Amino acid sequence: MGDSMQRITYKGIKTHNLKNIDVDLYKGGMTCIAGVSGSGKSSLAFSTISGISQAEYDKMTNDNKVEINYDVDSYDDVIMAVPLKQLNFNVNPRSTVMSYFDLQKFVIYVVGSITGLPLSDFNYNGDGRCRECQGLGYKQQPDPVSIIDYDKKICEVPFRCWQKSYVDFFKQLLIAYCDECGIDSNKRFKELSEKQKEKLLYGTGDKKQTFKYKAGGRVRSKTSYYIGPITGLEKKTDDLFSHNREQYCAQKKCDCCNGSRLRAKTATKEMIKGFTVTNLYTEDLDTLEKDLKKLKKKAAKNLHPALENILSFITACQKVGLGYLNLTRSIASLSGGELQRLRIAQLLSGKMHDLLIVLDEPTASLYPAEVDIIIDIMEEMRKKNTLLVVEHNEKVIERSDHNIYLGHDGGKNGGYLISKAEFMKLQEGSLAYRFFKGFSHDTCILESDYVDYSGSELEIPKGSILGLCGTSGCGKTTILREILPKFYEDYLYVSQKPLKGNSFTTVATYTKLLDEIRIYFAEILGKDKGYFSQRGKGACDKCGGTGAVEIGSFYEETLFDTCDKCNGTGYLQKVLSWQVNGINIYDIQQMTVDELIASKLNMSAKANKILDFLSNLGLGYLMLSQKVKTLSGGEDQRIKLAEALNDNKYAMIGLDEPAKGLGRRETARLLGLIYDQVSTNKKTFIIAEHDTMFLDYCSYIAELIRKGQSTTIIFQGSREQLLNDKRNDIHKWLTTDVTEL
Repeated sequence: MGDSMQRITYKGIKTHNLKNIDVDLYKGGMTCIAGVSGSGKSSLAFSTISGISQAEYDKMTNDNKVEINYDVDSYDDVIMAVPLKQLNFNVNPRSTVMSYFDLQKFVIYVVGSITGLPLSDFNYNGDGRCRECQGLGYKQQPDPVSIIDYDKKICEVPFRCWQKSYVDFFKQLLIAYCDECGIDSNKRFKELSEKQKEKLLYGTGDKKQTFKYKAGGRVRSKTSYYIGPITGLEKKTDDLFSHNREQYCAQKKCDCCNGSRLRAKTATKEMIKGFTVTNLYTEDLDTLEKDLKKLKKKAAKNLHPALENILSFITACQKVGLGYLNLTRSIASLSGGELQRLRIAQLLSGKMHDLLIVLDEPTASLYPAEVDIIIDIMEEMRKKNTLLVVEHNEKVIERSDHNIYLGHDGGKNGGYLISKAEFMKLQEGSLAYRFFKGFSHDTCILESDYVDYSGSELEIPKGSILGLCGTSGCGKTTILREILPKFYEDYLYVSQKPLKGNSFTTVATYTKLLDEIRIYFAEILGKDKGYFSQRGKGACDKCGGTGAVEIGSFYEETLFDTCDKCNGTGYLQKVLSWQVNGINIYDIQQMTVDELIASKLNMSAKANKILDFLSNLGLGYLMLSQKVKTLSGGEDQRIKLAEALNDNKYAMIGLDEPAKGLGRRETARLLGLIYDQVSTNKKTFIIAEHDTMFLDYCSYIAELIRKGQSTTIIFQGSREQLLNDKRNDIHKWLTTDVTEL
């Protein structure tokens, strides 16, 4: 980087775990922040650099009301920052691509002008909404796949939606109804005729039946008509059915509006021959671009600016690989990576320049072939802006003008500036495992109406690792999040969503470790466990356990200072005086996971198991008192994985890009733990992943592509078969010979 470029300087950065570091950015350049998970990359990029820009802006526009999350001595020549994280907290199904990115006014103006209808007719969140689906474009309908266990006999109660506490009652009710209808209750559901299946799913009994049944160790009595599970779910009234009805329903495109969210009479209006309002609202962007260009040729000149705005956004979306979306796609249904790329598209199509654009692993969640496209886009963006990128991808690091490396570890052992050589040393992963040469012959076939597999259905070998890969939008997350839970009761999906919790939730409280620690202290010291809670008997009587007291206000902001009675611990002094092996309840929470393991405190087997999982997942550096809101995305997912593995009821686990945010070393540790779970506990893992190291160690791989609205499996089989099958793309990026490292 030449000295001629103007610098943006930050000195004495001590945010979170950063160790009083000085960094420079260069205006008009691209700076990459690289480092191991938890080393402080997000603290530097988002909490500090982006946070400073936002604070300076807020000082001028918001009467100094700004929340400061950074700790820095000085900074100079900062510019306005646009932080683009890979997070999606939006849960509103009415928020769509069109409304979120302010395209709705252009769309409504175009369709209203051409059709001559009132503009309000095209507002699916107002008067123009379809009355059948209330403007959602879909309806929740009972889903047979979720409801029925097709392999169970009728007498074994094959309907999952009925309350499990009544299973003995249902068995008797089903057998009685089968006798009434002339159905053999010893047959499996899949062996019944279509007419018999319909009877059981939709039928109702002619008279009430009373049966004694066992529940909760007691004999009870219940009287009820037979009500088929689908009929019962549709009526939403019968207490026999599970309260979690949505689990047994699926989103089906509304037949009335055909997914457009508008009233049928509006949606079917033709704008040009063969192109209706429904087409405009529901076509994928790749198709829509072609149709809008045709429309522009015939539209009045006054509509051209609005059409250009829409087309400009569509072109930008195509550049970032999102041509498969449509204008009414719900924002809540997008991954964090998809939403980040939509925001990049907005920047590309917008008119603002000279910004500091802060990107959070923009190549994560991308197929290897898509990485080069995003790098080219970043090159385009920095022509008129300054880029700061948190990234692990070697190609991005190489293409950057300037790199900042953080290490040497995560948590309190991280936050140091290190050299490139030191960083490269940390990337050396070792994995004392071979990929599985074969896979289980016990294979289940995933049949689904929701993902349209052309040619074949997805095969899942039990007791193995299945790697799902493929281009963005091909349906990997849909399989993990929506389809597999409907088929398998012992399945758990571990998502990319941040951990749930409030501002007080810590690693210890989220993992339930603190509960075990409190019980341990109470038993050893002979005290009530309530004394070891900052929300219970042990809470400081001055600050109420928060460790801080209110000292006044500034404008509308309440100001706090450390409580002088408990010195910020939140505990009564007498509680702090109670110790086990020289450690009090506050001290133990300031320890890291690995330090607690090394302390040899003889806590419960449950606590030891949680600690071991966290350490084996490479999270030994985490302090027990660390707030979950400060954790990185990679740390979030690994904590959720530890939580899942600690519960033996799950035999099948779906992971959505577990290597995201991890370097080679952390990926190797994660793979090692997964291998142990497969080989020791016979668990099955279905993993959506693009990281080639991760895929190298999968025993079975399925590659998917999206064609229009359907998903095609272009390859599925063992890794050895993959390398010999030239029809697929992923073999280009895999290691040709994986040996024991």
